[in-house]
Amino acid sequence: MGGRKPRFSALWTSGKDFFCHCCSTGFRRSSSFARKAADGIGKAVADVLADDEVAARDGALQKVDPRVKLTLLAILAVTASLIHSPALLAILYGIGLVLARLSRVEVASLARKVWFSAGFFAAVIALPATTSSITPGPIFVALGPIAISEPGILGATTLVLRVVASANFALLIALTTRWPDILRGLSALKVPEVFVTTLGMSQRYAISLLRTVHQLHLAKESRTIGRFPASEERRWVAGRMAFVVKKSVKMSDEVYNAMLSRGYSGSIHALSPLKAGARDLAWLLSAVLLSMALILINYRVVI
Repeated sequence: MGGRKPRFSALWTSGKDFFCHCCSTGFRRSSSFARKAADGIGKAVADVLADDEVAARDGALQKVDPRVKLTLLAILAVTASLIHSPALLAILYGIGLVLARLSRVEVASLARKVWFSAGFFAAVIALPATTSSITPGPIFVALGPIAISEPGILGATTLVLRVVASANFALLIALTTRWPDILRGLSALKVPEVFVTTLGMSQRYAISLLRTVHQLHLAKESRTIGRFPASEERRWVAGRMAFVVKKSVKMSDEVYNAMLSRGYSGSIHALSPLKAGARDLAWLLSAVLLSMALILINYRVVI
């Protein structure tokens, strides 16, 4: 055939079918467990690669020194924990969205990730505290035998906004910073080397094992015609789980021995040193002033 050859190298990250459905009944996405699992794992790896693409964009936060960004995160997280006004917490969350826009991060995607993860779990935890039996006070609404109190609604709203504002800044810093730069920033801030090394290796192991599991599911899909009983599917998954565990243990030993053979002594040295300039100091000063202003307003003005 003289036509253009297909590119299969990046197809595993697309999350789409790249086989013709008329060639085999085993590739029906709606009925194949292996295919659904492979698509989900491929999407997870693709999200990690997409985060690296966001960190490489020419945005506002991408240009800030990673040490400064981690310090900004700590300052804003402490500020959110000290603020008790829902209005001020909403303002703090809005500032995070503005920074996301300036950093060329998709605001809708960022908000969806924050609210569907941190926001949802915070709401589940705070929900019982809205009842008058736990938080007494004036009744806001009565739902049969359950009464929702006004102080309970206020406390739950404050908790959810506090968690969402902190998680929003944490995710924003993670999206706008390359993973190696985050590790370098943690090392520069005197975080224990064993923690930094473990964090860095865990991320690499996770990506490698995800790719392995993805390939296992695609291999099963390519060799399967028709459908198997659910018991057979569960037995196959259990066997693959055991295989992945054995592979991870073996790979950890091999990687550690390779590190020792190359002179690893417990600390990681960066090839290029981090340099903070006037722009980084301006970001740090702005964060401190913003934090002080919000805390003063919170304790002196009733909003």
